[in-house]
Amino acid sequence: MPRYYFNICTDAFEETDVVGESCPDDVAALGKAFRAASDLVQHRLRSDGHPASGWIEVEDQYHRPVLKLPLTAAAY
Repeated sequence: MPRYYFNICTDAFEETDVVGESCPDDVAALGKAFRAASDLVQHRLRSDGHPASGWIEVEDQYHRPVLKLPLTAAAY
């Protein structure tokens, strides 16, 4: 199963995923990124009332960009 890396970039911090996670395909990786973005937005709203701006960039096992999901997409 291919490994995907989920790098987070927000107005408050950047986090590079050095471990990654196995996902069957790009669609499954998108689902994981969407869940992570949703969790991040909910946490930010609870803590200070403002949604996080930024994105989650998903890279494949060769560290090639697969997709870039804006955190605002998870707010809906």
